[in-house]
Amino acid sequence: MKLKLIALAAMMAASGVAQAKIADSNDRTPNGGDLFASLVSVSNNASSTLDLGLTMDQFAAANVNADGVKLVWDLANSTFSDLSAVSTGLAGQLQTLNYGSVYSTFATPGVIGAADLKFDIKAMDGTPTAFAGAGTNRYLSSSAASSITATNGQVFNMDQWDVILNASNNDITNSTHGADINIAGANMFDNGDAQNVNFDAGGDQWNGQVSFTSTGAASSDLSFYFLTNSSNNAATLATVSKYAGVWSFDVATAQLSYATVAAVPEAETYAMMLAGMGLVGFMVSRRRKLA
Repeated sequence: MKLKLIALAAMMAASGVAQAKIADSNDRTPNGGDLFASLVSVSNNASSTLDLGLTMDQFAAANVNADGVKLVWDLANSTFSDLSAVSTGLAGQLQTLNYGSVYSTFATPGVIGAADLKFDIKAMDGTPTAFAGAGTNRYLSSSAASSITATNGQVFNMDQWDVILNASNNDITNSTHGADINIAGANMFDNGDAQNVNFDAGGDQWNGQVSFTSTGAASSDLSFYFLTNSSNNAATLATVSKYAGVWSFDVATAQLSYATVAAVPEAETYAMMLAGMGLVGFMVSRRRKLA
C-alpha cells in the first residue's frame, strides 16, 4: 500500500511538471498552442522564453487587425494591458501571468544592452504529415521581413521547434513548475545550462526548418504571419497571411507590444488632398470678393 501511494505521488508530481509549460504544437491541438515570446543575446549565452497567456485561436479570433489595436505585456511586472481604441476582449481570456523574477534575472545590463539582443513571437499547432489535410498545420511567426514564403514541407517541419520549447519548459528556472497549464510562466537559459541559447544553431529559422528569419533586433518592429499547409504536398507553397499589426519591444520599460499601424497615404492621395484644399480656398476667397 505504501509503495502504491509513493508511486501515485510520483505520478502526480510528474503530471504537475508536465502541465507547467508553454503548450507546443501538440498540447492544445486542435485549438492551437500558446503564444510565446523569446528574447536572446547569443553573445551573452542568455535567452528567455515567456508565455504570453493566450492561445493561437484566441489571438486569431480577436479583431487584432482593426485600427487602433494596442496590446502590451509588461515582462518585468507580469501584467497585460489592452490599450486598444475598442477592446479586443483578450484581457478576459488571458491566463494568469506568472513570470516571477525570471525576466529580472535574465535582464542584466550586459544582456539588455547587448548589440545582438533580439526577440521573436511564435505559436504552434501541428499534426503528423501523414494526416496533413489542408489547414491542419498552423503556425504564427514574427519576422523582420516585409513578406515571407514557405513550402508545405517547411511548415510540416516547423514543429521541430518543440525540441527547444520542451527544453525551455523543463529548465530549472521555469517559473511555473508544478502549476496548471493555464498559468503562463517564463524561463531563462544562461551559460550554465547545457542547452543555453539554441538560437545560435538555427533557432532564428524555426530550428533551421524555414528560409525566413523569425527574429529581429530589439529596437526593430516585427511583422506577424499566419502559416498553414495548403495541401499534403510538401513541395507546394504553403498559405501565408500577414497581420495588420507589428510587434515591438521596449528595452527601457520591458514592454512587449502588438499594435496596428495606420496606413500611410500614397503620394497620389496627398496630391488629391492638396488639390482639394486649394480648390476650397479658391472658392472661399472668391465668395469673399463677391461679397
